Amino acid sequence: MNLSWIDWMIVIAAIVVIRLVSWSTRSLMRGVADFLSANRVAGRYLLTISGEMGNFGVITLVAGWQAFTSAGFVNFWWPLMYMPLSIVFIMTGWVFYRLRETRALTVGQFLEMRYSRRFRVFAGGLCWLSGIINFGIFPAVAARFLIYFCGLPDTFPVLGLHIATYPALMVADLGMALYFVLAGGQISVMVTECAQGMIACVAYVAIAVAALLIVPWHREVAALQMAPANASMLNPFHTTQVKDFNLWYYLIQFFISIYCYQAWLGGQGFMTSARNPHEQRMGALISNWRGVPLGMMSIALPLAGYTLLHSPHYAAQAASVNAVLHQISNPSVQNEMLIPVALAHLLPVGIKGLVAMIVVFLSFTCHDTYLHAWGSIFVQDVLLPLRNRPLEPHQQIRWLRWSIFFVAVFIFVFSMVYSETDKIKMFQAMTGVIWLAGAGSVMIGGLYGRFGTAAGAYCAMAAGGVLGIGGLLLPLYWQSHHLGEFPINGQYMMLLASLVSIVLYVSVSFATGGLRRPFNLEKMLHRGVYSTDPHEHEVKSTLTNRWLELLGMGKEFSRGDRFLAILYACTTLGTWLLFIGVCAAHFLFHTITDQFWINFWHIYLMVMLCVSIPVLIWFTIGGVLDIRNLKETLKTAVRDDTDDGRVVHEDSDRLGGTVVETPAQIAIADQAAKVASHSSE
Repeated sequence: MNLSWIDWMIVIAAIVVIRLVSWSTRSLMRGVADFLSANRVAGRYLLTISGEMGNFGVITLVAGWQAFTSAGFVNFWWPLMYMPLSIVFIMTGWVFYRLRETRALTVGQFLEMRYSRRFRVFAGGLCWLSGIINFGIFPAVAARFLIYFCGLPDTFPVLGLHIATYPALMVADLGMALYFVLAGGQISVMVTECAQGMIACVAYVAIAVAALLIVPWHREVAALQMAPANASMLNPFHTTQVKDFNLWYYLIQFFISIYCYQAWLGGQGFMTSARNPHEQRMGALISNWRGVPLGMMSIALPLAGYTLLHSPHYAAQAASVNAVLHQISNPSVQNEMLIPVALAHLLPVGIKGLVAMIVVFLSFTCHDTYLHAWGSIFVQDVLLPLRNRPLEPHQQIRWLRWSIFFVAVFIFVFSMVYSETDKIKMFQAMTGVIWLAGAGSVMIGGLYGRFGTAAGAYCAMAAGGVLGIGGLLLPLYWQSHHLGEFPINGQYMMLLASLVSIVLYVSVSFATGGLRRPFNLEKMLHRGVYSTDPHEHEVKSTLTNRWLELLGMGKEFSRGDRFLAILYACTTLGTWLLFIGVCAAHFLFHTITDQFWINFWHIYLMVMLCVSIPVLIWFTIGGVLDIRNLKETLKTAVRDDTDDGRVVHEDSDRLGGTVVETPAQIAIADQAAKVASHSSE
């Protein structure tokens, strides 16, 4: 084994602590809204910390390391072009603000309100299919990471029997994730993930600092400079020979970032758990700082591992790593395990334990989040709309639990039988096409446009589904006939399918009367005469307030919120202007040298380190306060049994249905706001 008893004690102690945290939430879950959306009382720090943990799994970590071994630091340069998007998304509340205004418990509920019940079932089925296939390899990647990083044997003896380690680890992983999600639904998921996130953040910083100290910067630079010509891992302008993760990959990702924003529903519970739309928006804003420690670790570890494999200084250790890797017959899996095996031969005692703890945490948090999401979608958006009759709350929760259990069984079987043939990010893109290609059109069109019709939505979703499934099957046919590698990867297929879906959504909606009978958006969004907010029509006369509202900062922004928003806007725009300036200097004057990039990336890492320490303290305090606020609110909240994800249908205004906020829901929201206000004083 590669881990010492100290490392194992770190892992075991962390699991015990999180198990106790989960136990403390069992009594808080008393209704369907609790199970699905934590009764919509979560604060910004709870949303941000748990959301990061839920949406960043071991598979995300390994996929990023695969990209790093292909393109190095270039992976972190081209995404800087997206930075203004984050300001626009957060300050305008792009998609998520209006989705929260609908008061829907799931995206499927919104689709029924906007289009029709039948479309909700159709879209829910596609979303579920896309999601569970995409989710299918998550346990496999996590189990393999632990096996090769920890140096676990292929089998272990139990009562005279030899048990295979690989499936046993997946059973243990999924069993713990099931315990978290079945015990208290979204409440348990959020609280345990927030606790894991606060512990993990300390480990992120410690691991990153250790990795940067163990392998000197000059050796890392020397290893990166060994890349072939025009496949630079330092200079993003010399990458014409880089496969997959080149400029075109990131240009397509730029489009996808806008079109598919908030459309992937693996973390759906977090999209509807905020106590109000403003908390959702502030959670999205501060998440950009929260992600810095994790981002720093995600760079420092593959950088150290890559150096070990390519620097002559570590030749003996690299030989040991290659000996382990050569035992893996599948080339795709071998590529995945490159960095984990290298780190196992590089990191010292204690740091290995922290890495193993992080892997366990990321596995639990991502898996329970996805189990909750896909299990809930199948019940809420497929089974219940087909049933046409409401269930009793305890029956509905039972259905949700059985659906979640089925998803766990499916992904276990899928992980056992599926053999990976491509990089993780390409597999994720291809499986995501089934849902995302059409979802972008129906969500953006449904929330911001009045002309979209159910017919247009059907065509957009069907086109995305057909092209997505075809994109999964065609490469298998192509390779089976010895035609080489399929020429269209998942990223290009996503772009093609998305463009087809947009054209169909717009053209079919126009052809089926979308302009003649516009949809009543105000009613669905509870605005204007349909508002239940008594403060919505208050008039603000000061010039300062009018300017702030033009910048997206309305009356709901406190002084602290405005400070954070302005600080974020300034730092983001400053970084983007640096990106523009460097690109201009290269293309216009050709003055950017390789030495510039060596210095740039070194400073980049040091800035991340300096930001990580205050972020660690800030979010730990905020997370603790938000967990306390959530528990205090839920202990006294009056549950509303009708708040179960159903849509009350109406015939007027071409509105598929609406969600009416009941007095009980209003009281819960008011109480959550009072508790949060009292805690901040």
